[in-house]
Amino acid sequence: MLRHAAVLFVVLFSSISILGICKGVDIADFRKQPLGEAPPFQKPDKNALVEASAQLRKSLKPLDALLSESKSGVDWRAYLDWSALEAQADAGQKLDTSVLLKLYRRFNANENGLEMYQFVTVRRALAAAIEVAVAATNDQAAETYTKRFQKLSGLVSKAAKEKTPKSLDGVGPLLARLVESRQAPGLVTKIRSAVGRPNLYMSVDESLLSSAVDRVVDRTSPVNEVVLGTPVRGTGHTSGTVFLDFLPSSQRAVTQLSFQATNLANTRSTKGPVTVCSEGLTELSAQKRIYIDDERVWADPTIASASTQTRLTGIGIKSRFGKNFIRRVASKKVSQLKPKIEAISERRAQERVRREFESETAEAIGQASQDYEHKFRRPLKARGWYPELLRMSTTNEELTVVGRKALRDQIAAFTDPPKADNDTILSVRVHETLVNNASEITLAGRTITQEFVEEQLKERDGELPESLTSDPDQPPWSITFAKRKPVEINSKDGSFKLTIRGSRYTSGDRSFPAMDIWVAYKIESAADKIRLVRDGEVQIYPPGFVPGGDKKLSVSETSLRRILQKRFGKVFKEIVDIEPLELPDQLAAAGPLPMEQLEARKDGWMAIGWRKKDKSSGKVKDSVAGLEVPLQFVGQQ
Repeated sequence: MLRHAAVLFVVLFSSISILGICKGVDIADFRKQPLGEAPPFQKPDKNALVEASAQLRKSLKPLDALLSESKSGVDWRAYLDWSALEAQADAGQKLDTSVLLKLYRRFNANENGLEMYQFVTVRRALAAAIEVAVAATNDQAAETYTKRFQKLSGLVSKAAKEKTPKSLDGVGPLLARLVESRQAPGLVTKIRSAVGRPNLYMSVDESLLSSAVDRVVDRTSPVNEVVLGTPVRGTGHTSGTVFLDFLPSSQRAVTQLSFQATNLANTRSTKGPVTVCSEGLTELSAQKRIYIDDERVWADPTIASASTQTRLTGIGIKSRFGKNFIRRVASKKVSQLKPKIEAISERRAQERVRREFESETAEAIGQASQDYEHKFRRPLKARGWYPELLRMSTTNEELTVVGRKALRDQIAAFTDPPKADNDTILSVRVHETLVNNASEITLAGRTITQEFVEEQLKERDGELPESLTSDPDQPPWSITFAKRKPVEINSKDGSFKLTIRGSRYTSGDRSFPAMDIWVAYKIESAADKIRLVRDGEVQIYPPGFVPGGDKKLSVSETSLRRILQKRFGKVFKEIVDIEPLELPDQLAAAGPLPMEQLEARKDGWMAIGWRKKDKSSGKVKDSVAGLEVPLQFVGQQ
């Protein structure tokens, strides 16, 4: 149905032009122009305290809603000391640092559930309130500020030289502390412009979406009309196309669904003794523009047009007398009425095209708009995943999405992304900070059990991979992720390293201490295929442990290491062949798409791109079966 086409490009996101984003300061500029002396310490005024209190009050609303719906909400409120929280949220300039610290410790405890975003948001607001309260009241605040600035200056200088994400480790939290304590705003803005660039770029070629929409129309239908009181009968043959276009827009994504066709109708109309045979040629068109930005999906009303030309092909007279006279009169009458008949036919055809096209697309676009809000925006916001920057744009050939996800104490990209390969029709360029920031929001302090993973996969009609199942002689497992960088990816030129940090592991009733797991892969291309080749063995050691050093592993650490090596040795295979990308639903006919580009750079960027499917995998169809267009109206004059 045409309604499928109306939502295709929306579905893609439930997955901006670069011109719409101002380019920030280059991190390398700080090598020539270091930060220098710290700006003077400024004691926050009363308004800063009021703002922090208001932000705390705002952060309580999502948590209050969550606890109101939870069976354990009363117990949580008691544990969190909800009355004290509300008091500080309403304290204004009278924020109490000692009370804030007690509340913060409760939110920062190792209690299961505190990793949920609603709790984390309050914890961050408490930390910000503590910072501004200390800066406003503590005599040592100026000294703390100076030390932070000196540390920040050293990190920025190092990053300006090395230009790697690792050299910027620690910059995000320091910038957050300066913002929260209301210090050096100009300098913070300058550094932010260097380390806060978009960390996600996604591009889709028009041909990919068009393959699911474009189709040829070829249909014959009956004509049964009454024009100027005279019945008109016959047949109409419609030939044309339904197609999708991207339209240039730097502020939002704009696509247009179009229907263009020609209807050739042969008709007979009889009135009294006269039968008029005619041929009508009608040019038909309908267009609907659909828009999407970071807030909503909407569409313009359908615009339709029709242009009709008729030609007399014969006049039949059913009379025994005066045939020639009747024919002359009829011919003259037909000639006189021709402009009026053509105008009536045009208006009717235009209205039918508009009404049917609108009917076929309106419901689907309305549903897409609701899904965009309820299945995309709201869930991401509730989990803290919604990007701080999300913009879409289109050119005549390409749709682009640009995003940035980085909280106040996180950084984003600090360089421009690599170029997408010219042969790709779908590309994703992602900076490692996007993955690392999102994992910290999602997994920091969270406990994942084998049972939970199995339940999630069962809900999605999936099965637990063999590499994650327990052997018959092994009990179920669980992992509690570290609060800082629970999952981290580090990109290098031609390779990347993946690290998993667990603060606690269990195997049945046995509990084990913290352990870091990391693995490195090289990217290799051969015979038009891309694969990952593991660089060495999976490494498993306690945090800060130096293999080959003086310190030895304990008995429990050795036992855990053996368990994890057995499990993760199967998870991280020695060779990973990248299979072509299978596309969902109406896009399936355009796939599978072979990977064309997989590039990793030491500045943290990775570029992934897919080309059109190979001829050997089957011819790419120009249309999708089942895309029906209501054309019964186009054969009618």
